[in-house]
Amino acid sequence: MKRSSLYCKLGALSLAGVMLSAGFLGNVPAEAKWKGDSSADTRFTDSLQLEKIGNFSTGMTDKDGGVAEIVKYNSDNRKFYVINGKQQTIDIVSLAKLASGKKQELIKEKSLDVAGAVNSTTFQYGDVTSIDIHTKKNIIAVAIQEADYTKRGKIAVLDYEGNLLKTFDAGVQPDMVKISENGRYIVSADEGEPREGLEKGIDPEGSVTIADLKSGSVKRTLFHDKNVIEDTVHIRNHGTKADAVWDFEPEYIALDENGSTAYVTLQENNAIAAVDLKEGKVKSVKSLGYKDHSLPGNELDAARNDQIELERLPVLGAYMPDSVAYMKIKGKEYLVTANEGDATEWEEFENISDFKDVKNRISLDSSLFKGMSEAKAEETFQYMKKSGKFDKLEILTDRGTDAVYTLGGRSFSVWKADTMELVYDSGSDFETVTSERYPDVFNWSNDDTAFEKRSAKKGPEPEDVKIGKIGKDVYAFIGLERIGGVMAYNVSNPASPEFANYFNTRDFSAAIAGDVSPEGLEFISAKNSPTGKAMVLIGNEVSGTVSVNEIWKVKNKKNE
Repeated sequence: MKRSSLYCKLGALSLAGVMLSAGFLGNVPAEAKWKGDSSADTRFTDSLQLEKIGNFSTGMTDKDGGVAEIVKYNSDNRKFYVINGKQQTIDIVSLAKLASGKKQELIKEKSLDVAGAVNSTTFQYGDVTSIDIHTKKNIIAVAIQEADYTKRGKIAVLDYEGNLLKTFDAGVQPDMVKISENGRYIVSADEGEPREGLEKGIDPEGSVTIADLKSGSVKRTLFHDKNVIEDTVHIRNHGTKADAVWDFEPEYIALDENGSTAYVTLQENNAIAAVDLKEGKVKSVKSLGYKDHSLPGNELDAARNDQIELERLPVLGAYMPDSVAYMKIKGKEYLVTANEGDATEWEEFENISDFKDVKNRISLDSSLFKGMSEAKAEETFQYMKKSGKFDKLEILTDRGTDAVYTLGGRSFSVWKADTMELVYDSGSDFETVTSERYPDVFNWSNDDTAFEKRSAKKGPEPEDVKIGKIGKDVYAFIGLERIGGVMAYNVSNPASPEFANYFNTRDFSAAIAGDVSPEGLEFISAKNSPTGKAMVLIGNEVSGTVSVNEIWKVKNKKNE
């Protein structure tokens, strides 16, 4: 490989210093170069320590994912429940005998046959996608899709042992389920994808299903009110607000503490919807805007050239979050998003292309970029076109030709819940940290050993985010789907989160070894933990494993 061994020898240096000393910046215009400093590594000092003390394996792996997916912990019986996507079951694993500092191989107690519980003459089981647990109600909620992708799915309510208590009709393709903190509502995000295309298939309506456990009623909320959709929200395939009811594909849900509002990510539309649970109506759909990669601190490695190069470029990133979490700090409500990015690849419509195929059709509007003068933005854009190293950069083709639009923010963000105003974004942190700590496997994918393969796509690809409290501090944990591992940040001050740790238990000696491709995370407070220390569970969909990791604070915020 062409990458320099300097990254192994000089790991303690900042990324900026290594890049400059190794001569990796080539002919990049001066204003577009990395703007880090020699103390960059001190910004990423660990204030949390994580240790893997438990491992569960389904015994299966799949490079395409879908093995161990969503994992939820039940503090009543000290067991976790994980969706086994290969066997289409929910596996139950006990943590009751875990001890601090001792790694334990965990054994499945039993598997819940979800298909057998819900199949009937009128419903044919297709897929189990999501699970949530409510200990005050002593119930498990499960999202289940119909075998026919055009038909409505179900929300199944089970007891802890998997016995079916009740079902509710959901929308088409329920993909995520959440129970409100007060136990009244079960809410599902119904994706409604046109899985066989538009011409030969059907594009189902995306929706949010609200099951009221108190009244037993069900409301299916659609996106047909054009008045609540911001003008800046992107509708794909040259659509208008009238097409939103079909175009929106609800992905993930966060509920406020009162159980009154659901915040729903519309990933492909780069937007978040707020839904009134009592009224069953959409209150708003707000665009998240675009990340300006010309700004200092927003650097990215956008080139596939066997080198680690984080650069400021005239590029706009669509945040396109997958998961979203709610938190309330000092009376103010916030949403935290994992900015993954996602392309649309229908049979009749795709909205992605390699930069080389469209670069000559882009007429850059240099005024869009605040980190460079208009002249420098144009100069850097011309450099991108001519250098060839950005030719494989994956870009969105349905956002216009005034800029280079990429998928995802390669970051996590904090937003004001009421206005969706950006409060904080982690900028280039994820690629900086992974490049410093794992330079030889930088931007690996989750299914092979190709160095820097993901640079021209979505980088580390943040997937899930969970919020938890340790002592008096609030933390966000963000899983990185591609290279693997979890980023931890202290978000007690939402406007200025602090890096706390990057923890990775993947075995990089092979393409799929150790814990590969975090899909779902679960935070366990010290109060509810079997060891008395906080924990984070990580469901890894490619390796088919669940890792159990203890967390504690590092004294004086120094590495130990």
